[in-house]
Amino acid sequence: MAASVSALPDGDLTLAEATAVVGHAIEEARRLGVVVSVAVCGPQGRLVAFSKMDGAGCMTARGAIGKAVASAISGEPSEVMPPPRDDLYYSVVEGEGTAAFHERGGIPLRRDGILIGAVGVYGEATLAQDLACTTAGATAWRGARGSGKLPGLAFA
Repeated sequence: MAASVSALPDGDLTLAEATAVVGHAIEEARRLGVVVSVAVCGPQGRLVAFSKMDGAGCMTARGAIGKAVASAISGEPSEVMPPPRDDLYYSVVEGEGTAAFHERGGIPLRRDGILIGAVGVYGEATLAQDLACTTAGATAWRGARGSGKLPGLAFA
């Protein structure tokens, strides 16, 4: 009996797309001479792709995931706090099992204006370097849109 394969609804973030974002973010970290963890999650804050560079501290993973989750479920950069008493936001964070990390380094990803996820970077770097890596991942993906290499995606 063959196992069923689930199909993604049109417009959802794919593993190939998320992996490309991670790769470009890590490439920027190498260029900057820093080590980081990179997380990409879907719009509900569920992890799609993750990498921790050799030498990155053990807590960088939680920070990267936390920034991606914060950005994905709010639709804003990770440093933006949601309004107080936003029960949906807090239930998603609790369900994911990681704290939302409200610090620069996470940005939402959108396709045709629709939120499809977010990327977060945290590492042995400054907040500006975290954001540079995050932006490099999303920007490289957005730039590939016109080349036909990857589906259209933009960062907010």
